[in-house]
Amino acid sequence: RWPVVVALVLLWAASTPVVSNLLMRAVEGWRVRQVTSEAPNADAIVVLSFGIRDVPGNPTSFEFDDFDRFLGGFDLYKASKAPRLIFTGGWNPWKPSLPLVGDALSARARDFGVPASALSTTGKASNTEQEAEGVAELLGVGKTPAVPRILLVTSAYHMSRAEMLFRRAGLEVIPFPVDFQTKLGITPRSFIPNGDALHQTDTALHEIYGRVYYWIVGG
Repeated sequence: RWPVVVALVLLWAASTPVVSNLLMRAVEGWRVRQVTSEAPNADAIVVLSFGIRDVPGNPTSFEFDDFDRFLGGFDLYKASKAPRLIFTGGWNPWKPSLPLVGDALSARARDFGVPASALSTTGKASNTEQEAEGVAELLGVGKTPAVPRILLVTSAYHMSRAEMLFRRAGLEVIPFPVDFQTKLGITPRSFIPNGDALHQTDTALHEIYGRVYYWIVGG
């Protein structure tokens, strides 16, 4: 009986907004959204890939899951915070027919007026470690004494892991977190379990597992 009770209590807690928000806020590192104009200058702006999915209709049709990372990087470039805008080539091995996220975002950036000469993309990257390695190669890490300085744009909950891996790749990292998941404020509904809160808890735990893995692997 006790294992069942404990399991139900944990499920209730994980599905409750007040708990999932607190967990997500901790995973986000209590970071805040920065003002673009106040960001320092860097050698390049690096935007990490995000979800892309096929949709009903034309076989080549696709949609992005979230555009905050793109907009964060675009705004930094338009504010002249760096001369280069780099998109990582996110690749889903389960959906090989989809384009690399970096290629799709680079094309959209050109539509928004960013010159092709300022844009770069990495090759296929299916995880953050591969993204860091691809960016380090693009920026010539190890080929010159200078350490490339980047403005790193990714979701707030993902920033700590990304920052760790990009530093390991030999880059000086200035975090610029976007796509905050925490919902501010507490209302009576914050104590009522729902699927969105359970999904947020799952996302936070997934990020924690990823950090632990890279801490262990990196020694």
